[in-house]
Amino acid sequence: MALALGNTRLNVKKTGVSVTIPNNSKARLMYYLDCICNALELDTSDSQQIRKLRDYKNYWALSDDEVTQLLLLCVAISPDKLINKVLFQDDDMCGDSSNEFYEITAVQSRMVVASSIVIGGQTKRVNKIMTFKMVWLRRYYLEPMQELAGELERRQEAARRRRRRDDGCVVM
Repeated sequence: MALALGNTRLNVKKTGVSVTIPNNSKARLMYYLDCICNALELDTSDSQQIRKLRDYKNYWALSDDEVTQLLLLCVAISPDKLINKVLFQDDDMCGDSSNEFYEITAVQSRMVVASSIVIGGQTKRVNKIMTFKMVWLRRYYLEPMQELAGELERRQEAARRRRRRDDGCVVM
């Protein structure tokens, strides 16, 4: 399919599928990670831990430490590092979905897709892009990050209070 985007003509193939995401901040952030790994074609066959962090249907199985790892990983691959390289805000290309994936076969003119991107010290070739609506970014990145970071801060503060309480001594 050829698609005209302003003065840009892209030969793209829609590759996204519809999924149902549990209404939970962990699940939504895990879905964000899954989308980014899909867009970057990150092979997680060698990393069972990344696979677990992407498995949004089993969000309930993450430990507190794994939620912390999820937060840190999502900060490392935050949208601000990927927008206009792999992620593009384009409501029209999303259609009725809040996001859509495309395989790129040709790029011309205005939309410059990075030919490669460095993630975690590794260079990844960009063969796919993901378009999104702002509602997707809010629902699957901004809101879950804010909520889960708040939970992490509350857990850390509770642990500090317990340590202070346990460090006190009682003389009888």
